[in-house]
Amino acid sequence: MLDFPVAPPIRVKDSPQDRELNTLNEARAFVDDALALRRSAPWREMQRRLDDAKTEDDAIETIGALRELLMIEGLLVSPVRTA
Repeated sequence: MLDFPVAPPIRVKDSPQDRELNTLNEARAFVDDALALRRSAPWREMQRRLDDAKTEDDAIETIGALRELLMIEGLLVSPVRTA
């Protein structure tokens, strides 16, 4: 898959500062980094899904699954709401 944009971007808790994922390739790099720290099955599955995303629909579905995994892991930064 060509590099697919992530809209809206995903903000992730990372050290030393939060990280913003704007493209599928950035998401793939983040998951690769996460796998270096933890070897749990959900992260290996996410890496496989990112590598297998070949269509726009695949990419959208995979980004949604990544958002869900990040939320479960407590790594998703909530968007700032403006009134």
